[in-house]
Amino acid sequence: MMPVIFARVGWMKWYRGPQTDDEKPIGGGSYNKQELGHEAFNFLSLNGALLGYFQPQLRKGYPSRIALDRIKAGFTGDALHGVLAVFVATDPKEGGQRIVGWYRDATVYRDDQQSSAKERREFSYFLKGQADKAVLIPEARRSFVIPGGKGAFGQANVCYALDGKGQSKNATWIDDALEYVDSYALENIAREPESEADHDIEEMVAVTIEHGAGFQSNPRIRRAIEDYAMQRAKKYLERLGYKPKDKHKTESYDFLCDVSGVPLHVEVKGTQDNGNSVSLTPKEVEHAQKHPDCALFIVHSVKVVGKRKPVVSRGEEVFLHPWDISAGTLKPRGFVFTLSEAQRNDI
Repeated sequence: MMPVIFARVGWMKWYRGPQTDDEKPIGGGSYNKQELGHEAFNFLSLNGALLGYFQPQLRKGYPSRIALDRIKAGFTGDALHGVLAVFVATDPKEGGQRIVGWYRDATVYRDDQQSSAKERREFSYFLKGQADKAVLIPEARRSFVIPGGKGAFGQANVCYALDGKGQSKNATWIDDALEYVDSYALENIAREPESEADHDIEEMVAVTIEHGAGFQSNPRIRRAIEDYAMQRAKKYLERLGYKPKDKHKTESYDFLCDVSGVPLHVEVKGTQDNGNSVSLTPKEVEHAQKHPDCALFIVHSVKVVGKRKPVVSRGEEVFLHPWDISAGTLKPRGFVFTLSEAQRNDI
């Protein structure tokens, strides 16, 4: 197992300091209720470097320290390199502690390090990473839930993969989390901040399509329709003998199938409309354009009853295999403007 540490922090969108829509960490300990938690700057790039903070478990009469020997067995130094540092925060809206981002190949310090960077208010740090090796997941994509309680990620703000004797805990959730991190290929707002809006734009386009057909929509209905479409697609693909594996949490497609030994990537869409148009994120478009081994499964004309606890039923299925995205029409619903080098120098 690679050296890994799980660190609980407060919930933020950007972790780049206080902003209008992201003023301070939510949760993450009593300190954050009155003060600005140091983790507020965990993804603020300082000439390509990231300085990360979380509050280790406090012991009365002792300073906060990181047990580096529980990251790498037998380690006695004060700075451990090559560590995967995974940040976990509790979703204030949906609940559940979720992976929000990580540093790869980070340095973890036994004691907190002092910083003179005024950009981050000279807050101290325990972790140092590189911006080009870091991932920050958009809020709408933070779907991997870390279990809490005994044997999982308990009350302490740090969780080690090794026990006090330096032995692996052999916890299934740790293996699942590492697999998730290793396979994640969706939007990364640490490197592409504009991709934070991709999911919201997709949602707006979907709502626009259905409003045009006279349907009313809300986030609960959209999620219920998505779940319903995924269930229908899985059953359909299983009947074909395609052995579908759910990949929607880490990839820009929904199911990986095996068709006589040949991989097939399946995108799934559900809609109350007639299915003539569906919304796609930039990642989904890019993937479909680059991979000829794609298919599109649509469940259209579904019926929805209720708004608080929507129940989805019926609907017609369309399976495009192969899916040639160039055969249809792509209509842009938003644009990203990137400043030229000269314009950036003027900022």
